[in-house]
Amino acid sequence: MWASVGTDAIQRGINVLGPNNDAAYLWTANQTISSPTPPFFDTSQYYPFLRDPAITLGNDSDEFIIVYGVNHVATGKATYSNFAIYGADTWNGVRAISDADFSGSAEEYLPDNPNAKYLYVYKLARNCTEDDQYCYEVPYGQGARGIELDQPLFIGFRIYLENTTKTGPAYSEIVYDRAIKFDPQD
Repeated sequence: MWASVGTDAIQRGINVLGPNNDAAYLWTANQTISSPTPPFFDTSQYYPFLRDPAITLGNDSDEFIIVYGVNHVATGKATYSNFAIYGADTWNGVRAISDADFSGSAEEYLPDNPNAKYLYVYKLARNCTEDDQYCYEVPYGQGARGIELDQPLFIGFRIYLENTTKTGPAYSEIVYDRAIKFDPQD
């Protein structure tokens, strides 16, 4: 979980900057212990699971990250969902990919499977090919407003407003979204 549920945060005295229950917030939580927290206050005491090593995305064409999970809008657990890529050291959000962008992406991996419409698969890379319909090319370099090659990164997931409850879905009722890095050097 990226942020504590609003009512839980209030009871535990955690400042989550506007506690509410509008969404379930998840993240890959792979920053390093030395990565600074956002520029508001020291939240490191609330995130004991931060761990090494830092995840970066180099310029090697064989290095990429696959973001995957349940399309929570397709299952009815959300009215909108997305994932966003952030530079972990400065928390600079680069791009959000929404359910409108990734809907139908798992059908390439699960052809003729009726459950594929409830899943998604999206690629993050420095160099996407023409065949990569579901790929985001992460920018870097001066003026690119992206994530540098040596800058650690993380993925944040947001799952907004379940239709029936008009609140974020309960964490116990969703399958958490995931990301996995593929690197030929490892």
